[in-house]
Amino acid sequence: MTEITSSSQAFECLKEILNPYAEELWVIALNPQLKVIAKEMIFRGTADHCPSHPRDIFRFLILNNASFFMMAHNHPSASVQPSDQDLVTTRKMQNCGKLFQIPLLDHIIFSEKDYYSMADNGFFKSLRRVR
Repeated sequence: MTEITSSSQAFECLKEILNPYAEELWVIALNPQLKVIAKEMIFRGTADHCPSHPRDIFRFLILNNASFFMMAHNHPSASVQPSDQDLVTTRKMQNCGKLFQIPLLDHIIFSEKDYYSMADNGFFKSLRRVR
């Protein structure tokens, strides 16, 4: 099992699966030692949008007995800056993670050459204050 303790390790784990034509939402299920249990593409969208639903993400996490998780999705446009919808989705998944006691550690937006980590950029601190 691969251990993921940083956004750069998560990016390395995901960049090989990049789809340059459509957004895809991937979820990485982690055990208590932050080792990868499973990773799966949960949703595939279009060139600039990928719908998601917590039910499908948490079904995957619960079936894999995850203790923690990371989310990641690609931006085919190559811009890794989060959209407003990315921020809303992150807050929703963070809140669901609290409810299910499977914490969201990071949401990474990636392209072929670059990535943006919401954890590295302080979004989880600001999201904790929004209740």
